[in-house]
Amino acid sequence: MSPIPNKMRGEMEAEQFMKTCVWSGETSKEKVSWEHCWNYAGRKINEKWAIVPLRLDLNVNMSGNVKEYCRYVSLTRATDEDLAKYPRKNWQQIRKYLNKKYEDKDPNTPFVSQ
Repeated sequence: MSPIPNKMRGEMEAEQFMKTCVWSGETSKEKVSWEHCWNYAGRKINEKWAIVPLRLDLNVNMSGNVKEYCRYVSLTRATDEDLAKYPRKNWQQIRKYLNKKYEDKDPNTPFVSQ
């Protein structure tokens, strides 16, 4: 696991988004952890856009739908400049697929409450 640098951790702790599980809406600090959604060149992408808050029991047993939804949410937070740092991934195709799959979902609202 890639540790989140202290400076970035402090910035993330200040963000309201990072306090609520993107899947369940859980807000308990003891039950929500931060999950890296993407790997690149065998390592986790350690940037704010690539990390989402997720309930602990969900990140341990991350099913396909939970993982895909987390990736969808993370890509809505990424800029083209963010993604350009990782040119070997076909971000355009991944984004197109996830946007189509979750077109009726609001990435700013937990999945289960939609």
